[in-house]
Formats: sequence, C-alpha cells, structure tokens
Amino acid sequence: MKRRQTKIMPWVIYLVLTVAWSANAQTVGEIARSAAQGVVVIETLDQRGTVISQGSGFVVTSSGAIVTNLHVLRGGASVRVRLANGDTYLTSDAVEVDELKDIAIIRIKGFGLHVVTLGDSELIDVGAEVIVISSPEGLTNTVSTGIISGVRKLDTHRVFQITAPISQGSSGGALFNSRGEVIGIATYLLKSGQNINFAIPINYARGLISDRASISLVELNTRSDANGAAGRETDQPLGPSRLGSSNSVNGITDLGEQISPAARPKRGRTALDPVFPRPAEALALLYRFVDGIGLLTAADIDNLTRTADVRKTTNSYTIRFLSYQYGVTLTFSAAERILTNVDMLVNWSVDDLRNTFGDKFRRKTIDNRKVIDYGRLETGQTLVALLDGNGNVETIRFTRSSR
Repeated sequence: MKRRQTKIMPWVIYLVLTVAWSANAQTVGEIARSAAQGVVVIETLDQRGTVISQGSGFVVTSSGAIVTNLHVLRGGASVRVRLANGDTYLTSDAVEVDELKDIAIIRIKGFGLHVVTLGDSELIDVGAEVIVISSPEGLTNTVSTGIISGVRKLDTHRVFQITAPISQGSSGGALFNSRGEVIGIATYLLKSGQNINFAIPINYARGLISDRASISLVELNTRSDANGAAGRETDQPLGPSRLGSSNSVNGITDLGEQISPAARPKRGRTALDPVFPRPAEALALLYRFVDGIGLLTAADIDNLTRTADVRKTTNSYTIRFLSYQYGVTLTFSAAERILTNVDMLVNWSVDDLRNTFGDKFRRKTIDNRKVIDYGRLETGQTLVALLDGNGNVETIRFTRSSR
C-alpha cells in the first residue's frame, strides 16, 4: 500500500520557526539582569598610572578574556578593568588585535568569571531588535534599545548601523539580540546624525579569542606608533568611499576618542599620505574642528595638525587626505583668524548623504550652485552639502548657526 505523503506548506514552517524563536526571546529587563554581569568598564592608564581614556568591554572566557575596541587601548601602558560586581583588575596583557576592524582582546587573571553568550552575527536581519549594554562615562551597565537599521560595507568589513543610543565611553560595549546573545561590539556614533550609531559584528572577533596573552599593551602601542609614524611605502590613497548599501561608512566618529596628545596625527607628512589610516580616528579630529567653529584659532589648528601636509592660503587650510576616504578644508575669519566653517571633502551620492544625515533637507540653488540644505543641527551648527555638475556631493559644509 502506497503511503500518502503530507506536504508541509512553507508558511507553516515559518510559523513554527517564529514561535520557536519567540519562545527563547527575553525581555530587556531579563537581559539586563543576567547578561549585563559580563559587561565591564575599561580605564586605560599611561605609564604614570593616569587615566587617559575610558571605554567598555565584555568577558568571553571564565578565566578573563575580554573583548573591546582597539582604540580604547591606544596610548596605554596598562588597563584597569572593573567588573559589574565591583571587583577590579589591573593588566597589561593583550591576547590579539585586529587593527582594520578596531577589535582587541585583553586578558585579566580571573577565575569563574561571568561570561556573555556569543551569538551568530550572520543571522541578524535589518529591523531586528537589539540592546546595547555599556558604560558611558563610567556608568556601569547602562542599557539602551533600538533596531538594526542597516548593514554597511567598509573597504575591509561590514558594520551594523543601529538606532540604540550610545555615547562616549560606550566603545567596546556589548550589542545583544533579543535572546541575550552578543552579536556586535558598539563602536561608533554619528555626532551630527539622527540616532545613527554603529557596531562591529561579533563573528569578526570569534577567531581572536583566547586565554593566552601574546603581547603587552606597551609593545602593542609602540608597534602601532612606529607603523603610524613611518607609514608603509606601499600605501596609496584608495580614493573616496561612500556610505550606502555596498560602500564605506563616512561621517562617523569614535566613541570615547579624546583628541589628546596620544591621539593627534602621526602621519600625513605628504599630500597623498593620510593623517589617519582609519576613518573613525580622522572623524574624531574632524568633529573636534566642527565643535570648535567660532572658538579655535589658526594657531590651535596648527597644533592639532602639526605633522600633516597642510595647503595654506590667506584664509584657509586644506588637508587632502585626512583619511583615505576624505579630506578637509578649514576657513578662518580674515581679521581674528577664528575658525568659521569646516568643509568635509567627499565623493558621495545624494543617497549616501541621506543615509548619513537623514531626509530632512531642502534643495536650493545658491550663486548658481546646487546645494542640499539641512539647516540648523541639534549640535548648533548648520549643514549644507554642495553638489558637483553631476549631482554628486563633493563638499559637506559645517558653519556656526546664526540663530
């Protein structure tokens, strides 16, 4: 007798999988109470023991391996790690780093530590709910929520664009899915954007995790400084990149990046050599310029760009490659030599601009030049994008609002 085969409809399979996934989902409160115990505060110390920067991290092995951002450790001789329960460890051990992706694994000498559960970042879809747990300004286990609003392609890797609010000191914090699994590392925020933040997918860090230290922080920073100061003879500008579905992220700045002496430019000695090899580092300096409109003098700019190749005119300074992705022109008032506007030199499409700064703009023509006017930003500056003859964005101009 021939057995009758039952055909299962695709929507039934989808329903079963959805119910199974929902059954494992946790509330924000449940994740905050459990998984947050694996999130830590990281303070980077110089050789005198002075705190030079602060960030976040999360424990991934019970004996003390911790994931964070590499830029959190820049310039440090050691780090002080404070666990959620208040226990504090001092270490100078680094397990592994990935400079291109801004990932670092450090190790404290712990035992039986509370660890986070790692998820699979390849399974995350745009629109998925996420929770960020980090320590902005040292405030342990600060929780924010949002969604994955996009997946952006850089030259070397992808990043998640998220709406969950993050702020200074959140670098290295954990991005959780609704099941309480870490699927990303909180990394960047867009200061002038509308709740636009970024995280590195956790799968990039998985292969770096180990309990065996391979280098000290002093050796790591010495090596990085040597590479940064000398540059590589094969380095060539990669050309401007764009933010979009398959392009590079621009207009973002590092969380917690303090433009201190340790973070000032170490490259850029020729017009074709970028001041910073990573866009996020360059954006930290660019937004220092933007925040300094009406305040910084030409002398201040000379100090901040003292190793860069700067083309100077009577009233402006231009750095062709602040990073590989873009340059900057700074304009000063004729008399006081005070910074009046900052031009970010890019090669973007209008969609790139929209993805970065939002849709609230007006198209205008000023002096026979087509522009996109965003008006006054929440940060107090005005933003206007200047278009070239093909309708692409070539300059993003920040000026002080007159209102």
